[in-house]
Amino acid sequence: MRDALFRLSFAAVLAFGLAAASGGTAFAGGGSFDSMDDDDADAGPAYVGDVKDKSGNPIADAKISVTVKAFNSSLILRADDQGHFHVKGFDKSVNPDEVEIGCSMDGYKSFALNRERAGTEPNSPVEIVCLLEKQ
Repeated sequence: MRDALFRLSFAAVLAFGLAAASGGTAFAGGGSFDSMDDDDADAGPAYVGDVKDKSGNPIADAKISVTVKAFNSSLILRADDQGHFHVKGFDKSVNPDEVEIGCSMDGYKSFALNRERAGTEPNSPVEIVCLLEKQ
């Protein structure tokens, strides 16, 4: 149910962003690390990740920003209590290289962001590890 609401909300954000065409649109929502549904044939790869400090400790409730350049649209979500986040795949027309992911948290600054495909298949998830450093 939550995934269906997320998809519906994100579709509305993308539609508004396309219609507005003058600026990005943000969607505030909770992060999740739910199991991925592989039965959506029109979806591209999912984006899964972790937000950690330099020592490898998870950072709960970190802000995750996802920007789809082709649609000039963005969404904001939060990492769960273990620092995990999950973004379902966008439409297959969205090139995964055109999706920017950023992580932030009050009192921290960005240290490193590692991003790689989990496999060689076109729909292999994109794995992200955001490392933040205390300021």
